[in-house]
Amino acid sequence: MALLTVQDLHHAFGRHRVLNGVELSMEAGECAVLLGSNGSGKSTLLALLSTRLRVQKGHYQLAGYSAAQQGEEIRHRLLFVGHHTHLYGHLTPLENLRFFADLHGLPPQPATLAAAVAAVGLQRFSEQPVRWFSAGMRKRLALARLLLFQPLLLLLDEPYSALDVQGVAWLNASLDRFLQQGGMVLMASHDPERLESLPHRLLRLQRGQLSDGREECPC
Repeated sequence: MALLTVQDLHHAFGRHRVLNGVELSMEAGECAVLLGSNGSGKSTLLALLSTRLRVQKGHYQLAGYSAAQQGEEIRHRLLFVGHHTHLYGHLTPLENLRFFADLHGLPPQPATLAAAVAAVGLQRFSEQPVRWFSAGMRKRLALARLLLFQPLLLLLDEPYSALDVQGVAWLNASLDRFLQQGGMVLMASHDPERLESLPHRLLRLQRGQLSDGREECPC
């Protein structure tokens, strides 16, 4: 049974049409990877599904909730990690995760926060302001939120960028556990070969529509 359904989704920026009738459905435990050239609309689609952009035409539902009328309910059931990690530079990793936990009404247990920081290999930097972190360290910390919050849908925009080999291995292991627990993952990536260890299907976004990407990408 599909938990995520997208029907005839359209989006334009002024006269520039980006999405032109996107159709998509996903079930629990499923991982889908968006392929497409720069400017094809991958980030726009993720922004719509995260409710950061308003649906202009079409229908989008998550767990029976409609984006048009129940956007807040949808936001409580997903986690979006994009190019911008939305971390606060003057806060430490522990403080950033504590702030995230507070926003989601989660009890910010110190041991849980410390374990999340350690899991992404940042325990040595747990008391340093994030503004001094490299792009890869920021990406790891943003992804550590997955250890605090068990969403229904995880949206990722180029999650492997700036990650080293250890970071990629940690992310794949985390995603595998997430999928086994019934979560759904939809990601845009130019590096689909990095998730070969995960069960996934490829989707190509071209001319504003989704199609099976398996034939065009041997991974």
